[in-house]
Amino acid sequence: MLRVSAVREKIKNPTAISDPTPTAAILTEFEQSLVSLGISAAAAFSLPKSVGAIYGLAYANPEPLAMDDFVERLGIAVGSASQGLRFLQRMGAVKPVFLSVRRLIIGILNETILPQLRDSAERLPELRKNLASVEDPEARKLLEYRLRNLESWARKSDKALPWIGKLIGRPLEGKG
Repeated sequence: MLRVSAVREKIKNPTAISDPTPTAAILTEFEQSLVSLGISAAAAFSLPKSVGAIYGLAYANPEPLAMDDFVERLGIAVGSASQGLRFLQRMGAVKPVFLSVRRLIIGILNETILPQLRDSAERLPELRKNLASVEDPEARKLLEYRLRNLESWARKSDKALPWIGKLIGRPLEGKG
């Protein structure tokens, strides 16, 4: 996370950041140039720099951006992004874009569910190994049953995910 002074410096002059943080590296040179141009234009109209930065980044991208993208990539607060986007929307400079349900499902699967499934599947061999350290035979029997259930669910998800990808018309990342 950038310090407040670094964020101010970045918004003032996005290419002048020397702090090698992920936020500074996220903007391409083209995006940095348009963000800088947007900030200059905002200053000419006595608007907040964040409004200019948001507009510059939005203008530099062929695809719509979510509010979280502006927050992360510009290093601005959620409140600033929200107010800036609302202002630009009222001015007709940006318009809201709604995701299709299909695209939303793909995003949720790829960003949340699949990484969790991968992480869980990678941990199963370690769990199997650690099960041997359980000394109580009754407890080990119960835990063995639970571990087999987890392994079964991992196999079922490996088989189901390619079908889900076909159903939604797009392969899921890392599966199938």
